[in-house]
Amino acid sequence: MHQDKATIRDQLELIFQDTFVESNLAFSMDTRRDDVAEWDSLSHIRLLTAIEASFGVQFDLEEIVNMTSVAAIVDLLYEKLN
Repeated sequence: MHQDKATIRDQLELIFQDTFVESNLAFSMDTRRDDVAEWDSLSHIRLLTAIEASFGVQFDLEEIVNMTSVAAIVDLLYEKLN
C-alpha cells in the first residue's frame, strides 16, 4: 500500500487531534514529544495503537522508543508502507 509522505502526514494529523484532545496542538513535521504537554507515556501508547490500527502496521520496541517527533513517525511509516 504505497503512500507518499504528505498523505501519511495528513492522516497522522487526524490521529494526533483525536489522541491529544486537551492540547492546542500546533501540528507540523517539527512537532516533538517535548512540545506537547499531553504526550506522556500513556498517551504515547494510545497514539501508537491508533497509528497501528489506522495504517495496518506494527511497531517493534526500538521503533516505539524512537518515535519522538512527527517527522520520525512519518519517516517510519513511509518505510513500512513502501
